[in-house]
Amino acid sequence: MKVALNQEKDKTHLLSRKKRRQLERKLVKAKRNAWHHGEKIPMSIDTLSPSIEHQENLIKKKKKKKKNKSKDKSSELTFDEKAAKEHHQKILLEDNESEDAHIKKLEKLLGIKSNRKTYLRGFIDDGLDYLLDFCDKDRRKQIMIAEGDGEGNAWYDEQDEDQQWLVNKQKKRVDLANQLENQQEKTKKKKTSLVKFNDQVQTKMIDDDSFDEEKEFDDDDEEEEEEDFDEEEEENDYEELEEEEEDNDDDIEETPPMKEDIYGRMIDVKGNVVKNNASTVYIPPALRQKLNSSDDNSTVEIKRRLQGQLNRLSEKNLSSILIEIETLYRSQSRASINSCLYQLYYDSLLSSISLTNESLLAEHALLACLLHANIGLEIGSYLLENFLQIFIEHINDDVSNKINDNLLIFISYLYAFHMINSKILFDIARYLLNINQLNEKHLELILLLLKTIGFILRKDDPLQLKTYLQELRTACSSSTLLSSSSKRIEFMMDTIKSLKNNDIRKLPGGYEPERIDRLRKIYRNLVKNKTVQHANILNVSLQDFLNVKEQGRWWIVGSAWQKQTSQYNQNNNIQKIELQFNEKIRKLAKKQHMNTDVRRLIFGTLLTSEDYDDAVEKLHKLNLSKVQEREIIHVTVHCCLHEKTYNPYYTLILQRFCAYDRRFQISLQYHTWDRFKDLSLLNKQQLENFGSALSQLLMSKSLTLNIFKNFNFIELTPSARTFLVELFVKLFNEIDDASLKNIFQFPSTQNYKFVKDALRLFLSHFILKKSNHTELVHHRCQIAIDQLSIE
Repeated sequence: MKVALNQEKDKTHLLSRKKRRQLERKLVKAKRNAWHHGEKIPMSIDTLSPSIEHQENLIKKKKKKKKNKSKDKSSELTFDEKAAKEHHQKILLEDNESEDAHIKKLEKLLGIKSNRKTYLRGFIDDGLDYLLDFCDKDRRKQIMIAEGDGEGNAWYDEQDEDQQWLVNKQKKRVDLANQLENQQEKTKKKKTSLVKFNDQVQTKMIDDDSFDEEKEFDDDDEEEEEEDFDEEEEENDYEELEEEEEDNDDDIEETPPMKEDIYGRMIDVKGNVVKNNASTVYIPPALRQKLNSSDDNSTVEIKRRLQGQLNRLSEKNLSSILIEIETLYRSQSRASINSCLYQLYYDSLLSSISLTNESLLAEHALLACLLHANIGLEIGSYLLENFLQIFIEHINDDVSNKINDNLLIFISYLYAFHMINSKILFDIARYLLNINQLNEKHLELILLLLKTIGFILRKDDPLQLKTYLQELRTACSSSTLLSSSSKRIEFMMDTIKSLKNNDIRKLPGGYEPERIDRLRKIYRNLVKNKTVQHANILNVSLQDFLNVKEQGRWWIVGSAWQKQTSQYNQNNNIQKIELQFNEKIRKLAKKQHMNTDVRRLIFGTLLTSEDYDDAVEKLHKLNLSKVQEREIIHVTVHCCLHEKTYNPYYTLILQRFCAYDRRFQISLQYHTWDRFKDLSLLNKQQLENFGSALSQLLMSKSLTLNIFKNFNFIELTPSARTFLVELFVKLFNEIDDASLKNIFQFPSTQNYKFVKDALRLFLSHFILKKSNHTELVHHRCQIAIDQLSIE
């Protein structure tokens, strides 16, 4: 008993705190129920534990039953063809019902009665009465055999060429369809299905002939993937057969759709470049846009948005307008926005009838300067370039035309708001003085410039202004078109006097420095990068803007342009220079195979010069390009080799050019290597001339012994031996010992061991051991060998 009680106590102790509290609550309920029903009242928790364990066992059994049911269900998933067929039939019936409902809805909308006669009448009216019968495979074969010429070609006329072509085409189509059907039957017989149950996989071969057409709608995922794969294979086979058919069909060629790539070339559907028979020239996108349409939808939209911002331009809302235009610049092409902005400025500011309001000109100039400082230099440069061209076009207009007056005020405010330098203003003012004799219109423009911006110029560049005012006085006094009693002369004198005395109050016409100071303050607040404020100022002259097409826009990064004379003009100049040579020189150049204009020009210059200094100077004045300058080396060496005796005149010219620029030295080195390969083609006199010339070039350090690293010492021909002997004997006779050591000293940075060994072997065998040379040659040859032996 004690053991049993201890076991019961152990059981209660084994219970968790939560479980024990649940049992205590149940004990309270059990006591209450027992007292009401007059039953025995339970006194401890242990009396309730057996019933609780019984309930827990029941719950466990229910869970086991659920697991067994799920296992039974999974085990029941066998490959039952009848069940699958019934399942597919249900799905097809539901789909058919939904399709019938959809068809009825469409019939009702189209006003078609669901009657067979109406269907047939509609097909007959449309010429499609044979279509339904032709869709059936068996019926199609019967129709093709029964109708036409007995071979499946219906409505056949032997005399019609078009029908003959259609018959041949139809035959190929029918053969292709039959081949595809046979392939489909073969592939369907080889299909396999995968059915999973109880972690096992069972495979079974399926013959599609034993199934109805309803089997095609199987919901199994893996079978759908296999069917999709088979369909892709069938489509690929069909495409291959079609390609073979198109290759065999020589009667007609279908032109595939063409489109244009990003480089302006025409490509087909596969991306291959199609070459047109007609030679087409590539047109850049900017020029193409001008050719197609100058005012497309995007340009119209940009103009509309810019016009809306410019219409509400004032000092107060300048900040918001600047933000809107900056966002427009980020989203659209800068070139198109610049052109639209220039066009709007031209339309709104440049009036030929009267002067535009000065505050309007100042605000528009301030906006342009802010865009120039915050976005890029090309904005202000584009506006200024186009406005200056207009200014030059209207420079000789009458006094009544006010376009240049408005332009000059606008450009003056561009200077006030730090877009341009004072250089261009003084260029404009001097251009007005010097273009023609000073007249009233020019004087009016000069006075307008001084009135608008004269005091700022006096503060920024007083010396330049002083010299210009002196030039203005002398021009007015010497001009015959101006009378001394003219009101404009008086006005000019008053303006000069007020500028000289720095007296703003006495300036005729009034001057408002407050407006410029106020707008300059707005400019400083709205400029993003204060440090680049003065770096963005265009320090460009008037001539640079006017000669943009010839010299380029060097002040814009990426727009630098180098002037190049056209090939046609250059050839004309060369031909004109060639005519200076007499007939004898031209015949000699032709005899020496000078087959290009540049070579004939260099050849004539070499032969007609007084000395080598004159020749070098004339060759420099030819203004040849860097590629053409290489011909100087080639022609000079050619002339040197073809002289009857060695002439140091050509060697001195080569020395001068090698000392002038290293590129001539490199050209001479490469030309020497080419000559090493053709030594066998030279005669004895030419080899002596070549050796003597190289010895002089080595002594003058125009070349070094490194040139022999490409010399073939292994297969030494008689011509090469004669050339080397002549070279080194000439060198040993005309140089001292110290200079000789410097010439035969190779740099230690590179490995010239093979060249040094080859030269030492040649000198010892062909010069040192020969008795026909003088003692001086033998002595210096030994010095050269000793120098080459040093490692």
